Amino acid sequence: MSLTRSLAVSAFILAALADRYPKEVLWSDKTFGPDGPWRAVKTNIGGKEISLFPGTNWETWLIEDDYCGDGACYASEAGTHNRNKSGKTGNIDLDSNYSYFELGMNVEGGDTMRYVDDIEINGVTVTNASLALIKSPSSKIKYPGTTAPFFAGCLSVGSNHGEYQYFDSKTQGEEVKTSMPPGFLWDQGYTPSNSFGLHIGSVEPDFAGSLWYGGYDRNRVAGDTITNEGNFKDAVTTIQNITIDVISGKSPFDFNSTTTDLLAQGNTNEFKVMIDGCSPYLTLPKTTCDSIASNLPVTFNKTLGLYLWNTSSERYREIIPSATALSFSFTSKSNTNPIKIRVPFMHLNLTLTTPLVDTPTQYFPCHVNEGGKYVLGRAFLQDAFLGANWDSEVNKWWLAQAPGPNIANTSSVLTIETTDSTIRKGDTSWEDSWKGVWKDADITGDDSTTGDDKAKGLSTGAKAGIGAGVGVVGCLLILGAVYLWKRRQENQSPSQSQNEGLIEDQSKIQPDYQYYAPKIQELQSLPHYDSNTSWQSPSPSQAASEMQGSRPTPPELRGSEPTPRELQAQERIHEMA
Repeated sequence: MSLTRSLAVSAFILAALADRYPKEVLWSDKTFGPDGPWRAVKTNIGGKEISLFPGTNWETWLIEDDYCGDGACYASEAGTHNRNKSGKTGNIDLDSNYSYFELGMNVEGGDTMRYVDDIEINGVTVTNASLALIKSPSSKIKYPGTTAPFFAGCLSVGSNHGEYQYFDSKTQGEEVKTSMPPGFLWDQGYTPSNSFGLHIGSVEPDFAGSLWYGGYDRNRVAGDTITNEGNFKDAVTTIQNITIDVISGKSPFDFNSTTTDLLAQGNTNEFKVMIDGCSPYLTLPKTTCDSIASNLPVTFNKTLGLYLWNTSSERYREIIPSATALSFSFTSKSNTNPIKIRVPFMHLNLTLTTPLVDTPTQYFPCHVNEGGKYVLGRAFLQDAFLGANWDSEVNKWWLAQAPGPNIANTSSVLTIETTDSTIRKGDTSWEDSWKGVWKDADITGDDSTTGDDKAKGLSTGAKAGIGAGVGVVGCLLILGAVYLWKRRQENQSPSQSQNEGLIEDQSKIQPDYQYYAPKIQELQSLPHYDSNTSWQSPSPSQAASEMQGSRPTPPELRGSEPTPRELQAQERIHEMA
């Protein structure tokens, strides 16, 4: 009897799990921010569409209607929350940590309040979501010489302490339970696990973002993975060094391959950083930013603590579209071999607009303030995959190289199971994902982003040049042999014109070893790329019905994915202490 009952329970559990699948979060068609612009995801809160930047732990941050006073303000573009028409205070006896919103920025004035409301995400409602509201107009982002208003909130992707947040109530003896999206979706049977996979994409070049709860798009992982414990907004990840890499083609710098360690040049030792999707910049020590900037045509702006590009410089026009990148090497006690994540300079040519400046201004997003926290924000996350499995038995989060725009048009969405502590990378190498986007780049397809191999021996461009030279010599030898043979035939045949015609035809053959990248004459004409997928997400109305069982299971989840196998060396996972 007990065996029969156990089998019945097991069958019930398996049936329930069979209906779970990764849940996609849809992205807004608009872009936001006076320092990007940046992509944001769509939510519906209190009957209003509110666009949020994804990538924070714990509560979701919203800007309240009161922040704009009696009319509209800059935050109105992304959408503001009206607590008078939706949600409740929850009687929570704990103030929100105002400085936790944007860790890479200093803040001043005003206050925030904890709140509880429902968040609709792609047709599914997360009830009693944990919120922090910015409501006072005096709440500002503090730059070294000025202040600026907040302009968008930030969507939670969970934390390492379970599915929900619990708070003491102002009523003695009671406890307030609030939801975080990935935990709620798992607990309520929508997704396979309390997890997420995120790549925010970019605006220039045009590359759509990707956010899934309960899974991830494998095509957004283009390098080896660093595995961490804790929360990504905690200082648990170490930067060992920073370099400028010339991936391929002609170098616009005074070196041909890789700079020496820019941390050492700035007299800075390795340090720990936080990852934060709410913060916009690369907030680093002043000596580090200055060391990087010494290789670039930029000028430091003391008011904003940012570096402005000299757009009239010929070097600026050479660097931005070239196959070059700012490279971050991450290590830990268990990582003796550093893992690189590269951010192409094409993604570090961002735009400042009002209210930060009067006219649009190109800038390099290394930010300096006296906050004492070092944070890699959205400028970094354009080129980094961020994901996690928050299950209490696993509690891992991942950081890896994300690809460029030239990837497969179809997503490869994989489930994150409750026991998964690793993820798989896609089939396209990082170098190949930038083919056709960089100017005059001759990419070899080397997908290694591990260690400092590029700094040793010949550069990728040099190797490609040698390969091309060998190919040319080979073609010339073949043509020479054909020519000599034809001359011999000429002495034996009266049809000289036919022989000349054959030789002429051979000379028109183009060698197939060359790769012709598109010419980019002006920076304003940088190409745009889409990442449309064959598995299209349903509209909110469709998704609502799909939650009742009408949604077809994605092809990746029906068993078309290859049988799991032991990871090869190039797919290894590096554990962080």
